[in-house]
Amino acid sequence: MRVAEAAAFHAKTLESRADDYTPTVRQRLEMGRYILAEDYVRALRGRDILRQEVDAALDGHDALLLPTVPVPATRLGATTVKIGGNEEPVRNITLRLTQLFNITGHPAITIPCGRTTEGLPIGAQLVGPGRDTRALLDVAEALEPYLGPGVSR
Repeated sequence: MRVAEAAAFHAKTLESRADDYTPTVRQRLEMGRYILAEDYVRALRGRDILRQEVDAALDGHDALLLPTVPVPATRLGATTVKIGGNEEPVRNITLRLTQLFNITGHPAITIPCGRTTEGLPIGAQLVGPGRDTRALLDVAEALEPYLGPGVSR
C-alpha cells in the first residue's frame, strides 16, 4: 500500500529525474507502479483492521511503551544482523517494530533509554492514540527524565 502511494507521489520526479534516486529506492518506487487496484483496496481494509487493533490496545491509556528495534543498534554501514543464528537485513530489522504505526497512522516517537555494554544506544518507542501527536510529545517529555540517556541503571 505504502509503495503504491509513494510511487504515485514520486511519479513526476521519477519520470524526469530517475537517477536522483538511490537504486534501492528507485526499485521500490518502480515496483509500486504495478500494484493492482484490487490489492490496494484489500490493503486499505487490512489497514483499518490494524488501526482498530492498535486503538483497542491504547483504549484508556495515554501511550504504549514498546521496544523500537528487536536488537541493539547496529554499527554504521552494517547491512545484516544476526538474530537467532540467522542473518537478516538491517533495514527489515529496524522497521520490524515501527512500520505498523506508519501504516495505521498512530503517532510514534523513540526516546533514548540507555546504552548497550558496547556503548551503542537503546531506544524505547512510545505510540499514542489517534493522530494526537502533541499529546504523545507531552508523554515523551514526561518520561524522558526517567528513561533518558543520563539516567543511571
